[in-house]
Amino acid sequence: MDNQSLVVSVHHGIFALLVDTISKQIQVKYQSTPSSPYDTHKMVTSAFLVALFIYATASLAEVTPRIQELGYLRLVSHTRLFAGVFATVFLLVLLIPAWG
Repeated sequence: MDNQSLVVSVHHGIFALLVDTISKQIQVKYQSTPSSPYDTHKMVTSAFLVALFIYATASLAEVTPRIQELGYLRLVSHTRLFAGVFATVFLLVLLIPAWG
């Protein structure tokens, strides 16, 4: 496994841990309310889903040999990283609505 693959694997692990942890905290916080925060905050939920889609697409593009040959690896890597950060921030906005 080369250095780039190791970095990508660590980033995926951190992102998965953050999303899982925040999602569970959202479930605990809103378990006693009749409505879901995903229903009441539709714009934030939509933005989260868009960021998650961009993260997944950039992750797939990052391992494509053609991207590596053309020299777009750095751009795709930064896009994946920023999309992961935005997805995490949007989940935090659902958890702490005062931030939104």
